[in-house]
Amino acid sequence: MNTNLLADKVLAFLNTKHSRVYRNKPPTSPVFPYVVFNIRAVTDTYPSNDYMVTIDIFEATNASVRVIETLADSIDTLNDSVIKDTGINAHFTRTNRQFVSSADLIEAQMISIEYTARTYF
Repeated sequence: MNTNLLADKVLAFLNTKHSRVYRNKPPTSPVFPYVVFNIRAVTDTYPSNDYMVTIDIFEATNASVRVIETLADSIDTLNDSVIKDTGINAHFTRTNRQFVSSADLIEAQMISIEYTARTYF
């Protein structure tokens, strides 16, 4: 199991989609839109591991939802794809995609996408 290797590969993929990507949490007062991803859990599914990867795309409350929908569509090409590199083979399957309005978040609106990443190291 190599969680940091998987996180590095997810970060590299997301950096091809957007310039402001952060692992686990954004900096104080980030510039919108921005992306935050984290690896929330891992399950041993010998001979592989299943990781729960969450990618959240944030935008200002007064901005058009079209901006984050377009960015989410671009990121969601990760669904049913495989990242292969030295030391890792990860297959991503989307388990959920959800819009969260500014009424629920107060300071932003968000699209959250969750994937199960089945990995072989």
